[in-house]
This record gives sequence, structure tokens and C-alpha cells, in this order.
Amino acid sequence: MRTAFEGLAMEDVSSELRIVALTALLLIACLADLRTRRIPNALVLVIVLVGAAATMTAYGAWSGITRSLAGAATGFAIWIPFWLLRMMGGGDVKLFAAGAAWLAPMQAVHAAMFAGIAGGVLSLAYLMFAHGVGYAVLRVANGLSQPSSLRQVAPPVWERRMPYGLAMSAGLLLSVVYPGLFF
Repeated sequence: MRTAFEGLAMEDVSSELRIVALTALLLIACLADLRTRRIPNALVLVIVLVGAAATMTAYGAWSGITRSLAGAATGFAIWIPFWLLRMMGGGDVKLFAAGAAWLAPMQAVHAAMFAGIAGGVLSLAYLMFAHGVGYAVLRVANGLSQPSSLRQVAPPVWERRMPYGLAMSAGLLLSVVYPGLFF
């Protein structure tokens, strides 16, 4: 299978190592997000630096750093409006931008599309788990507004934000495994 990491001069082993490294770093981010609902800045820095180094190794110094910076900038530009509108946390935006440093700009767009789909599925699952299937179905049927007949007090654990880092990580990894699926 051809992945987004395979370039003209890259070997399959190098591509597989990059996938394993990205997967391991994103897994650590997901675990942190699940446990604390925060993604540590130090981890984000490691992800972006390792991604830039891996991209430079694969594509050459100048081409690799340009590709890495463009991917990170694209990933940041896609998700920063959602942070500004208080729809997601800053750690999620930084995580995606750092992960996009491993990708070309168009691959970052694909990753964002995958992340959006994964986020929708995760949001629905989160809503069903927190309030039950019946509540979730009625809430979706009402256009996500909450009817007064359904108002209930959520348990304290569900008052925290949904761990959207899971969706971001899924989008990044899916774009690597299935490059060009959307276009």
C-alpha cells in the first residue's frame, strides 16, 4: 500500500518507521488528552520537531523544511478559527498543526477532512455515552438544540470538554495511510 510518506527516493522501511513514530507520538497525545483533557506543549514541540526532521531526511533539507512548515501552517490555519470561536481547545489546534508538519499542505487538508469526520462520529458517541441513546437521537433530531423536556444534569465527568485530540490524531493517521482519498 502506498502511503503519504512515500516519496520518489524514499524506501519502504523509512516510510514505515515514520508511520510508527507518528503513531506512537499521537498515541501519547491521545492518552494525555483522555486522562487530563490537555495536550502538553512539550509533547506538541516534540511532534513538530521530529516531524520536521523526518521530512527533511526524506526530502532533503530545504525541500523538507519548506514542506514541513507549509503543512504545519496549513493545519494551523484550518483549525484556528474553531479555537477563536471557542469550539475546541488550543491544544487540539496545536496538536493538529504539529502532526501536519509531517505532511504536505494538501495532505494536511485531507487530514482535516478525516479529522472532521472522526470528530463527528466521536461527538455522537460521546453524547450517547454521556446521556444515553434516546437522548442523543432526540438531540440530533432537534438539530442539536436541547429541548426543555430533555434537560438533565450531566455527571461531573461529562462537564469537561470532549477529547478532540483523538479525532485530530485519527485524521492525521488516516491521511497518511490513505493519501489522496478525497481528491
